Amino acid sequence: MGGKKRDAPARQAQAEGAKLVSAFLENDKVFRTAKTTGAKVEEPAVLRLRYRSDFDKRDFDRKAKDLVRLGEDEQLFKAKSDRDSNKVYDRTTRTSRTRTNVFRERLIRRLTKNEKLTQQHGSRETNKYLANKSLVDRLYDGQGTITARGQGLDPDHIHELQLKGKDEYANLRLMDSWTNRQIGSDISVALRDVPEGTRIIVKWIDE
Repeated sequence: MGGKKRDAPARQAQAEGAKLVSAFLENDKVFRTAKTTGAKVEEPAVLRLRYRSDFDKRDFDRKAKDLVRLGEDEQLFKAKSDRDSNKVYDRTTRTSRTRTNVFRERLIRRLTKNEKLTQQHGSRETNKYLANKSLVDRLYDGQGTITARGQGLDPDHIHELQLKGKDEYANLRLMDSWTNRQIGSDISVALRDVPEGTRIIVKWIDE
């Protein structure tokens, strides 16, 4: 049979319909066209963030709110991809390690008094481990593969490194690992056609 061929839905429409991604570019067509033609885009990239049902809502809302604020303050730009941007030199092991892992281990040592406090050791006055056991367990779990919300905690860069945030301890806080990793991946995919140095504006879809 003949008939008019249906156009494939835009990536933005697919994202909105499927609700599988937490980030998509509002003006993605502009950047895709420019990438093909070699034209220069003068306007900022408009990144839309939306809650996913598999996310920790409190953590996602806090993340989205901060990125909106940073965008309004003109501090968000597409950064150059650098796999070593989060690496610091560890004098003890004489190896390069990620700042996020160092931050995680410092928290664990602090909460368990250098890992000396356990359920079997310490006193009611000094043993903070029992009160912090859930937190410590989630910090340990966050070192591995995370497959669902609530399994672990990650140190998250408040100002994303991929949005030209600084890799420093003051820019880190704990966040649900699954939510952190998925939103970071979604943002990266959404900005794949955006040139380095492009200003990013963030809009939060609060549904």
